[in-house]
Amino acid sequence: MNMDELMGNPGSVQISKVITENPRSKTLQFSLKNPIEFQPGQFVMVWVPDVDEIPMSISSWNPPEMGITVQTIGEATQALASMSKGDWIGIRGPFGNPFSTNSKKALVVGGGVGIAPLRPLVYNLLDAGSEVTLVNAAKTKNELIYRNEFEKLKHPNLKVAIATDDGSLGFKGFATDAVSNLLDGNEFDSMYTCGPELLMAGLYDLTKKRKIGFQASLERFMTCGCGICGTCAMDPTGHLVCVDGPVFTGEQLAGFTDFGKYHRDAVGMKNEC
Repeated sequence: MNMDELMGNPGSVQISKVITENPRSKTLQFSLKNPIEFQPGQFVMVWVPDVDEIPMSISSWNPPEMGITVQTIGEATQALASMSKGDWIGIRGPFGNPFSTNSKKALVVGGGVGIAPLRPLVYNLLDAGSEVTLVNAAKTKNELIYRNEFEKLKHPNLKVAIATDDGSLGFKGFATDAVSNLLDGNEFDSMYTCGPELLMAGLYDLTKKRKIGFQASLERFMTCGCGICGTCAMDPTGHLVCVDGPVFTGEQLAGFTDFGKYHRDAVGMKNEC
């Protein structure tokens, strides 16, 4: 493997479309010059000129078109969300361990912008003939992402449930409570999730009681995306989110002491989830 392959074959792409998902989130679409192999759950490293390089989940995939959904949090995401059609960014990847999609009856739970990597997963599962129940959760209805898209899909194997903390739409309360109600009345063989880590930890506890397969996409600070820098290592096992993840199974999560408790920043200091 040469250095370009190790680093994910870096290249530049031109933004072809910008979609406003909610007041803080946008989807950027672009065409890739060279074909890549992508599986739901993988991510790319995105270089924002003159700012920084950050990991971003792939939220849409229709070769050669790819999309990423960005929520404004820091300087790099703010700069990325401020870009327009015709602007250029750097892309390398995809990286990481994807979701395993051998489920017959799946429960997919997205919290806030965490629904981004779950979007291609839902379509992949439906294409494979799986029954899918999607829980789209956010603090308020104005923060929901892809709501209209999934409601208009009308796929016979897809059920969509909305949960908002404030009750402005759908179930009123935390997503864990909405999911607990769904688990009581259905027999799912797998749960897939991405979102705030406290949410995912709570969902993991629910599946342990019911012996349901569990997969979660984690987020950690990283700089290389390909296993070199080690900044995204999980405690105490040393699993790297960029290589061994970002998708981990329940069995793997059981061995992580930081899951649902803390994550490390750029200098290795612990920050509570």
